[in-house]
Amino acid sequence: MNKKDICALTEMVELMCAVMTEDDLAKVIEECADKLQCSDISELKVALYRLGGRMLRIEADERDAARSRRIACLTDDEKEELRKVEEIIDGNLLKYHFQPIVSAQNGEVFSYEALMRSAGDPAITPFHILKYAELNNRLEDIERATFKNVLGLLDDSEDLLHGRAVFINSIPNVRLGQKDTDEISKMLKKHADLTVVELTESAEADEKQLVELKDRYSGMGIRIAVDDYGTGYSNVSNLLRYTPNFVKIDRSLVSGIDFDPKKRHFVRDVIEFCHDNNILALAEGVETSMELKTVVLMGADLIQGYYTARPSAEPVDEIPYEIRNEISRYQQQRIDGKETHVYVVEGTERILLEKLKKHGYKCLRIMPSQQQGDITVVGDSSLDTRIHIEIDSGYKGKVSLESAHLSNDKNRPSIQLGDNCSVELSIFGDCVLDKAGILVPESSELNFSGLGTLAIKLNTSNFYGIGGNNEMRHGRLSFGANVEFLIEAYGERGTCIGSGLGGEIDIHQGVFTIIVNSNNGVAIGSLTGNTDLDIRNCGIDIDATFAKGVLIGSRDGDAELRLHGMSIKAVAGGKEVSCAGSVIGRSSIEMFNSNFMADVRSDSMTTLGSLYNDSCVSVKNISMNVAAGGVHAYIFGGVEGSTKLELMSVDAQIKLNTRLGSFTSAKDDDLRVGEGRYRVIINDEPVDVIPNI
Repeated sequence: MNKKDICALTEMVELMCAVMTEDDLAKVIEECADKLQCSDISELKVALYRLGGRMLRIEADERDAARSRRIACLTDDEKEELRKVEEIIDGNLLKYHFQPIVSAQNGEVFSYEALMRSAGDPAITPFHILKYAELNNRLEDIERATFKNVLGLLDDSEDLLHGRAVFINSIPNVRLGQKDTDEISKMLKKHADLTVVELTESAEADEKQLVELKDRYSGMGIRIAVDDYGTGYSNVSNLLRYTPNFVKIDRSLVSGIDFDPKKRHFVRDVIEFCHDNNILALAEGVETSMELKTVVLMGADLIQGYYTARPSAEPVDEIPYEIRNEISRYQQQRIDGKETHVYVVEGTERILLEKLKKHGYKCLRIMPSQQQGDITVVGDSSLDTRIHIEIDSGYKGKVSLESAHLSNDKNRPSIQLGDNCSVELSIFGDCVLDKAGILVPESSELNFSGLGTLAIKLNTSNFYGIGGNNEMRHGRLSFGANVEFLIEAYGERGTCIGSGLGGEIDIHQGVFTIIVNSNNGVAIGSLTGNTDLDIRNCGIDIDATFAKGVLIGSRDGDAELRLHGMSIKAVAGGKEVSCAGSVIGRSSIEMFNSNFMADVRSDSMTTLGSLYNDSCVSVKNISMNVAAGGVHAYIFGGVEGSTKLELMSVDAQIKLNTRLGSFTSAKDDDLRVGEGRYRVIINDEPVDVIPNI
């Protein structure tokens, strides 16, 4: 033998080791013998047949021995089940029920799946049949019977399926003999338009088998479905290898999908992958109305499950009207959402903003649900998705933002709460609200949590950052997390935290950096309504330029402020300014256990108090460093109205330029000064501050 013959012979032996039947053995020997050039080819073929036959017998003996060992381990009940399954297989006592596969567009029956049943003992289920067939090395018999029985039914009755296709289950790693393969192929070709071969992966098929399957079925015009996707060997790699027409998403992923965000996230990715590759996504095992609604809204193309229709011996022409109508409603809701660019969320879910943007959505709508849970919105702070969030009335739950970048049209909020909501907004990473802030109606409340940064950028005539517009009262705002808030606002009129008419604001943690430039504005508080603020245990840095405005308090209304356990840095300028208090209304201010730094320049100004009304200011145990100047300027109290001032244990450095000649408008008994350190310079002249209590 020459070297080429030796290589061909080696290849032949390797292929012989992989064959399962005598037909396969003969085919391998005939194909490979043509490659040999030796003269005694006939004798060699005889020897190879003998060798191959011996190999098959040895393999069969090994399988029989392994089978005997497995059977010996069975219980008496299991051995009886095995006996019944053997009778069913030997007598082909199999029948088939047909479960409708319905369209997720309108609920019309799209096709059927042929599901194996026992025609003998009803206690023997398909699970038993497959279990004992595999145990007894008879899966080939099940594969053969399935194809021949179902295709035989089509031969006997053309109207059986009402002109629709049937999904036939097949096991990819089960190989039939050539005779059976040829016979089944002939039947498949006859019914190619009515047949989908459903590949059930109980074990992984090798690359050669997959190529053979694809070539075989595509050559006959047979469509392929991959079953049980998301379990076992079903993965993206196999999808790419199979290039199927359908992907059946396993029932384990569909069950409870309406309240399991991990399942929804995975299934959404599967559906998107299918649509990107011209594959129809089929959700199987749908058993509840909420599961149906969820998979339809997620974009599944086909539905199968007990909720839509149970298997029956006679294929039904249509499912109940109520279910068809339900599917149509959900599909219309999905279409409406796409047409209006609104993506609806009910229950727990993790949402990727980049994917919503890719599909053209502009609004994320969060609705109350019986399976209320956390909602997480994930983005990239550098990517403006031009998506905003609307939270429906009555919603109570947690919404987390992870590096989310949201925005909306001019004068419309980036995040809007409906009435009677209670929302925990959890901030992680660097989040951005562009062009518009957060609207909280008076009947609702918003609580912040998390550990991140929220930047709000506003540039419009009438603005608000967190709270409400100039004509409304806002709901309860609670800031109780180690979150850094960065608010930058430019406009004619507005508030950065608060609203026009005011509302409850509870700040007890966090860091706040606010830059505001406005004719009429407030950094924290209200424009015209009364304000009652208790701010503690936080850091506030405000840089404001106002024609008329307040950094903390109310511009026109009364302000009651308690500022303690905090650090405040204020830089302000304008025409009429109060750092903490009010311009027009009365003010009552308590500041203690804090650090206060301010640099204020305004025609008329006060650092703490009301500019044109009564002021009551109590400052205790604080360190303050204030530089200020204006035509009508005080550090404490205003240019009009009465002022009561109490200073206790204060370490103060004050430098003031003013025509008024004093750092406060409080006089006589209304000025109470306790022990402390006071370094006061007015109009470049030192002024002694003498304790009087």
